[in-house]
Amino acid sequence: MTTTCRVVVLLAALLGLAITADAADRDLASSLRAVVEGNLHAYDAKDAEGAMQWVHTRSPEYGPTKAAIVEQFRDMDVKAQVVDFRYMGHDDEFAVARVKTKLVGPPGGDFQDTVVDSVVLFHQENGTWKLWSDEVLGVQMISG
Repeated sequence: MTTTCRVVVLLAALLGLAITADAADRDLASSLRAVVEGNLHAYDAKDAEGAMQWVHTRSPEYGPTKAAIVEQFRDMDVKAQVVDFRYMGHDDEFAVARVKTKLVGPPGGDFQDTVVDSVVLFHQENGTWKLWSDEVLGVQMISG
């Protein structure tokens, strides 16, 4: 086999791996976005147990998140939606995405509508991706 043929075969193999990796990353990104959207769907329905099904039970934020959700449902009427989702990557244990979530209260209410920009960590529990933790990068107040 000539050197040129070897280079062509090597490049073709590498490009094939890159395409496969891109497809796998797209599938993972889609799965992770579905986790966030499932969590927010349950949140919008004021279903605390449903919302918590999307959170890893061993997450250090599990207990505080559950308590906060129950309190929010009692005190506020807020709807949430994903306005931006950017998959960032993964290793053998965690996956990471940057997520922007719009939170909107009822018209004329006391809640200030916002967009929360966060980095979200995901971890598998029994083979299913779940929310592990998040870090808020910023909060943008939006006018009605």
